[in-house]
Amino acid sequence: KDRVEVIEQFGRLPPVKCYPNALNQVFMNVLINACQSIEGSGKITIKTEARGEKVMITISDTGKGIPKANLPRIFDPGFTTKGVGVGSGLGLSICYKIMEQHKGSITAESEEGKGTTFKITLPVN
Repeated sequence: KDRVEVIEQFGRLPPVKCYPNALNQVFMNVLINACQSIEGSGKITIKTEARGEKVMITISDTGKGIPKANLPRIFDPGFTTKGVGVGSGLGLSICYKIMEQHKGSITAESEEGKGTTFKITLPVN
């Protein structure tokens, strides 16, 4: 890697009821995937904001993006585009389950050659 710049845009957030270790796992999985998708140099933007009765965390990267055909399957257990021994295909499916347990959600938008954005939402107490 040449250089990955992390841009933080943190808004004021109300408290949320959560399991911090589980949420850390979600954030780490998404951030590791973002780093791995960037070839050479790029940017990862982390943004937090309150939206009504929800908190939204957006993690965007300027990596290679996810092909349209793969996007609907990225949260499926065992789905991976990484080589043998590199990825288990469980990271994002675990993230999906953790967000369900928190009564929240995780979604992804992507464009090949431009990058990917994950939106993570949690209900406010």
